[in-house]
Amino acid sequence: MNQLDPNRLSQTLRGVVDDVEHILQTMSDATGEQLDGLKSRTSRQLGDARYRLGQIERQTARQLRRASRQTTGYVKGHPWQTLGGVAAVAIAVALLSRRRH
Repeated sequence: MNQLDPNRLSQTLRGVVDDVEHILQTMSDATGEQLDGLKSRTSRQLGDARYRLGQIERQTARQLRRASRQTTGYVKGHPWQTLGGVAAVAIAVALLSRRRH
C-alpha cells in the first residue's frame, strides 16, 4: 500500500496559506500580470493540496474498513474473550469513577 506523507500535505497547505497571504499583501500595488502569476501558483498548490487530502481520506477509509472487518472477525471467533475484556474495562471504569466521587 502506498504510504502518504502527512508532512508533505502539511507543507503543501502551508504553501497555499503563504501564497494567499502574499497575494493579499501585494494586491494593492501589484500589476495585473503579477497578480495573475500569484493566483496561478496558488491555484496549482491548492489543487495539489486537495488531491493529497483526497488520497489521505481514501487511505484512512480503507484502513478503517479493514480494522472493522478484523475486529468483527475476532469478536465472532472469540466471543467469550471479548465479553471478558469488555467486562474488565467496565469494572475498571466503574472503579475509577467511584474514586472521583
